[in-house]
Amino acid sequence: MSRARIHWHLQNEPRFPFGRRSPDPEWYEPIGFPPPWPDRPWIFGVMVASANRVVAWRRSGPDDDPVLAILGGDDKRDERIADRRHMRHLRCFGDVAIGAQTLREQPGLIQTPQEPHEEPMEALYRFRRAHGLPAQPRHVVYSLRGCLDLTRPIFNTPGVEVIVVTTQAGALDLRSCGISTKGADLLVEPLERADALRRAHTRLFEDHGVRYLDCEGGQTVLRALHAAGLLDEVFLTETDVVVDDSRHAGVLKIFDFEQEGAQLIAEGRTSDDSPWRFRRWRFNPR
Repeated sequence: MSRARIHWHLQNEPRFPFGRRSPDPEWYEPIGFPPPWPDRPWIFGVMVASANRVVAWRRSGPDDDPVLAILGGDDKRDERIADRRHMRHLRCFGDVAIGAQTLREQPGLIQTPQEPHEEPMEALYRFRRAHGLPAQPRHVVYSLRGCLDLTRPIFNTPGVEVIVVTTQAGALDLRSCGISTKGADLLVEPLERADALRRAHTRLFEDHGVRYLDCEGGQTVLRALHAAGLLDEVFLTETDVVVDDSRHAGVLKIFDFEQEGAQLIAEGRTSDDSPWRFRRWRFNPR
């Protein structure tokens, strides 16, 4: 049994629509979910934050990567391995989403259970097949203005279906850039309005069959979803790094969950003495 796995010492989600056996018991304990809503997907954020709640800042250059800084320098420590596998595990249950700015900052990102050049994750794909899901999660990209680089891997990886949720202005830009040649769907709504953002997710549910949506940020997207009442919960990895806010511009912090009235549904660690915490905060009871 690997030590680099999360042991959930608090687990208050007893519903297991995908079964009580995890995709790969050596690496994962099972994770339960409520059913989707009648008219929209169950939406969960997946984020990493420093010990003082920092999730991002304005980059000063190509080597200034907030996520890597928050995770710390040793990518072979047990917590880092567990966090990577936790993220891949959460991509198993449905489809995935990301904001345009996060995609610009991580241009090679593909939110699949096994990312390119990683070790095989066949158990995760068996799990998807067993539950009638497509081999790869559908990728939802939120973009107000368009301006997406269509040469990026997300638009050019066989088997990855992309749905861009955008505005009229964003759709005009994307069509002029040749989005139709990439086979991506455009879902157009005036996203600045909360009711339109809610309607967009009803359309994802009704027209595209999205039932569970794993949104990996950024924080700006999560705040918009939360303001519209759409962000049901957040899986948060809290590291032991303390970020000096004064050294960075445009610092963003994760929600103060207790102040926001969220309920702590689950909490785990890789070991009793680990300073990292893996937490699950729920906004919307179901």
